[in-house]
Amino acid sequence: MKILGAMGTPDGRWRFEVIRVGREQQFRMFKQGELLPYRGAMGIFEHLLTEDGYHMADLMELPIEQPNGQRGAA
Repeated sequence: MKILGAMGTPDGRWRFEVIRVGREQQFRMFKQGELLPYRGAMGIFEHLLTEDGYHMADLMELPIEQPNGQRGAA
């Protein structure tokens, strides 16, 4: 697995990661540091954010940390 990018809310409550697993690109969502079971479309993430009072425009780019502990983009 390789993390390609990350974004989240300024308060750190939500984090969204784009990851590559083999040849497949997936999304991971975290709420207050807990990985959520949703790995589907961006629309699910947008819906959960909206329910929690956030908007996609609230998101900011976040530094990524690869599973091997290295920081930064690919």
